[in-house]
Amino acid sequence: WFDFETLVAQGQIHANFGIGDVDDIAQVNILGATKLAMRRAIEGIYPPAAFEQKTEPDLFSSPEEIVKFQPTVSAKIIVDGLALRGFPYPHTGVVKGDARSLCIAMASIIAKVTRDRMLTALESEFPGYGFAQHKGYGTEEHRDALLRLGRTPHHREVFLRKLFAQRVDPDQVDFWAEAQAEENATWEP
Repeated sequence: WFDFETLVAQGQIHANFGIGDVDDIAQVNILGATKLAMRRAIEGIYPPAAFEQKTEPDLFSSPEEIVKFQPTVSAKIIVDGLALRGFPYPHTGVVKGDARSLCIAMASIIAKVTRDRMLTALESEFPGYGFAQHKGYGTEEHRDALLRLGRTPHHREVFLRKLFAQRVDPDQVDFWAEAQAEENATWEP
């Protein structure tokens, strides 16, 4: 991994990551936040203007004139999965891309290592949650820490609902249903 970071630092490989946070997800949903993160990663390497074409050459343009119409970046953007509607940069979607493309597989590793490092750093900011161990996944330890310590600004409401829905004791649900039925049976307006 450190050899890879050295190659990036030396400019021999262009790689970057983008972050989509809890607020992004709340505003534009998880897919929208993923697109924002991809866009931030791309724009961290190339400015948006690098992809712009000024006008289209016509049928009778010379080869020299056609070159002037090319974007200034010749990078090819590929994404894992289907092509993204509404994504501002030309790209190609590759289904199961991490198994079919070395670039996508490397991007997957970059994302995982970056996420793991971020969660390890969160462990310092929020001790006791076990971020360094569970890496944000809904493990039993993660649920227990949330019950013990409460949520952090990094926990999404939908994630918490799903996480705790998995932990409901069926006996509690039956008790609650019985209590509700009893209350409804004796209630008079």
